[in-house]
Parts: sequence; C-alpha cells; structure tokens
Amino acid sequence: MLKCCCTCFREFDYDKTMRLWEVLWTHYLSEHMHLYVCVAILKQYRHKIIGENMDFDTLLKFINELSGHIDLDPIIRDAEALCICAGEHGEASIPPGTPPSLPVENEKCSGG
Repeated sequence: MLKCCCTCFREFDYDKTMRLWEVLWTHYLSEHMHLYVCVAILKQYRHKIIGENMDFDTLLKFINELSGHIDLDPIIRDAEALCICAGEHGEASIPPGTPPSLPVENEKCSGG
C-alpha cells in the first residue's frame, strides 16, 4: 500500500509536496501518519474502487491516474481524523517494525 500511495505523493506540486512532508515529519499525531494518508486517499475513492471490484493491478493503475486530481487538504484532514479515531487501538494494530514516516531522532542516534 505504501508504494501505491508514494506514487500519488510524487504527483503533487511542489508546495503541496512540502506541506505533506511537513505533516508526515512532525509525528504530531502518529509516527505512522503516512499510513493514515494512504487510507484517507483510498477512503475518498472507495466507492469507485469497490464498485468496480478492482484487483490490485487495476487499483495501482487507478491510483497512478489520480495524478494531479487529489485535493490534499481534505486528505490531510481525513487522515488526521482517522488517526484520532483509531487512537491507541489503531497504533496497536500497526505491525511491529513498520517504518515510521521518518525515523525518530533517537533511533538515528542509537548504534553510532
């Protein structure tokens, strides 16, 4: 899923890309905010995805075709809401070892 959404991220203009990275790097609500952004994008298009019963390859093609058509502000708001609604239970559902949006500072310093 991350590869799928990273494909979308590269399609934003410079200002939107910088805003998205800022949201992801702050770890304000979660160090896994990138996952919530991915879910928010899929949630926004869920009716089309489910309605057309898309397989994985079709879904990737569809996501690639969203280039320049994703309104970032509602996606960020929805991702934040999803993160808040998921709360601790949502964080607990993320498999151990899932990389964060950006490594936490003390993780980068350990071992060196």
